[in-house]
Amino acid sequence: MSKPTATEIRAVLEGYCISSNVISDAWIEARRDNYVIPTVEEMTRSKFTGVETITEYVSGNGTNILYLSRRDIKSLTEIRYVLGGDNQRVLNLSNVELLADEGMLKAKRNAVETWIMPVFPKGQKNMKIVYTVGYEDADIPAGIKEAISFLTAEMMLTQIEGRFGGGDTSAEAFSKSYGRRGKYTNIRNELFRLAYYKIRRYGTSVV
Repeated sequence: MSKPTATEIRAVLEGYCISSNVISDAWIEARRDNYVIPTVEEMTRSKFTGVETITEYVSGNGTNILYLSRRDIKSLTEIRYVLGGDNQRVLNLSNVELLADEGMLKAKRNAVETWIMPVFPKGQKNMKIVYTVGYEDADIPAGIKEAISFLTAEMMLTQIEGRFGGGDTSAEAFSKSYGRRGKYTNIRNELFRLAYYKIRRYGTSVV
C-alpha cells in the first residue's frame, strides 16, 4: 500500500470544500513528505520510505530474551559479541529466533543449558546487532497510511485557519468560541487522536 495521495488526504476532510484551488496538491505533498512522514518515522522508530540497515549495540541481560529498539524488523543480519573473554565472536543466528513484530530476539536455548555462557550474556553494550527495518513505498501498512492522511489533513486545517485568524467571533447578542486552536479546534484535535491511535501499534517503549 502506497503513501496517501493528495486526493486521498483531501477526502479525509470531505464536506469542508477544500479543493485544489484552496490548497494545492503540491502544498499537501510537500507537507506529507517533508514533515508528516519524517515525524511518523521518528515516533515509531521505523522507516516508511525504504528499507535501511541498523547497527545497534545492546546490553545483554543474562536471560534468553533481548529487546531491540525497533519493531517490525525485516531480517536479522548479524549478532556479534564485542566484550568479554571471546571478543568479537559472531553468534550463530540459528541459535536465535527473531520476533519481528515485537522487536525481540529469543535464544533457542536457556542460560543453564550451556556451560560456556548464556546466548545473551550480561554486560554493557556488549552485543552488536545488525538488522534491517523499514517499508518500501508500496508496502506501507494501512494504519500508517491513515495516520499520515490524518496528520496531513490536520496541517491543512491549520493552514486555512491561519489565513483568517483564530480566536472568537462576536456580534450583538451572539458570541461563538472556536477554542484554543482557532476555528477548527475540535476536528484538528480529533485528527491527531486518530493518528496517534494508529501510530502507537508500530511504536516501541524500548529506549
